[in-house]
Amino acid sequence: MDWRENGAILLVSCYELGHQPYGVAHPSGFLSRAGYSPAALDIAVESWDVAAVQAARFIGISVPMHTALRLGLKVIQRIREVNPHGIVCCYGLYASLNATYLLSQGADYCVGGESEAPLLELVRTLEAEKSTFAVT
Repeated sequence: MDWRENGAILLVSCYELGHQPYGVAHPSGFLSRAGYSPAALDIAVESWDVAAVQAARFIGISVPMHTALRLGLKVIQRIREVNPHGIVCCYGLYASLNATYLLSQGADYCVGGESEAPLLELVRTLEAEKSTFAVT
């Protein structure tokens, strides 16, 4: 699947205090404006979508607070069960505060704070690296 195809990038919201998942909506806008077609999954109100997780090359997990972090750890485990080669990136305030732990639990990358632009740069970098590997 090409990085710009619909669903190649999946953004997961774990918990946002009962509000709309801003932690997925805002980065999704950045990615969309750059030509990507991210899918979104809000596990607070949606069922776990195995097909979406299996299809994704890059799965971003929004962890803006402690509760989302705890749920995000379970999401990492579930991702690894069905998509062991997918790239997992935790992003948000608690990703940077807990990066060492998240990386030890299966995350490949952690992006903290205002993560929209760094997340986009990470996706661009990974896309370029994967394209290089495919050509050689």
